[in-house]
Amino acid sequence: MWQMFRQYHYLNGSLGAGVRCYVAKYQDRPVAFIAVVHTRMKRNYYRVSRLVVLPDYQGIGVGSRLLNFIAELYTSQTKIPFYLVTSNPQLVRGRLKNWEIKRIGHGSHGRSDTRINRELVNSNSRRRLSVSLVFIGKSTQMISVEGCQVCNSKCSGVKKTGEGLGVKARFGSTRQG
Repeated sequence: MWQMFRQYHYLNGSLGAGVRCYVAKYQDRPVAFIAVVHTRMKRNYYRVSRLVVLPDYQGIGVGSRLLNFIAELYTSQTKIPFYLVTSNPQLVRGRLKNWEIKRIGHGSHGRSDTRINRELVNSNSRRRLSVSLVFIGKSTQMISVEGCQVCNSKCSGVKKTGEGLGVKARFGSTRQG
């Protein structure tokens, strides 16, 4: 599924190992994509690896609704913090409810030789303002989570909003490239 969205993301390389990918659909057509990675270092947390909305659906709230839905799902099921680092102007302006700003600044200088830092060196976002946000509250979106739990690796299903936007959730670690 990433192949369909990658051309619209500034980091259009492959996704890292172990990401969990989700797609929002409108009238059975994919319109948005989000990939989430579980980080286990000094702190244990989830973070958004990629969030992409197809151009025809940008600016109408699809990305923020998908982001809030996934953040709510993860935090309610795991009690582990959920983060987003973004340079997207719509998100940087603070239009996300239920999120708290943790850092404002410019992108990393890429001190280590990792795949993500190699991609950042040539990206435009490195020169743009970015923010780090943590999800803090329950979403007010009308989304059903019928029977879907993060811990159930066999779980897959469609979640629908009141306006016909669906989110196909596939749990379990999958490598997308």
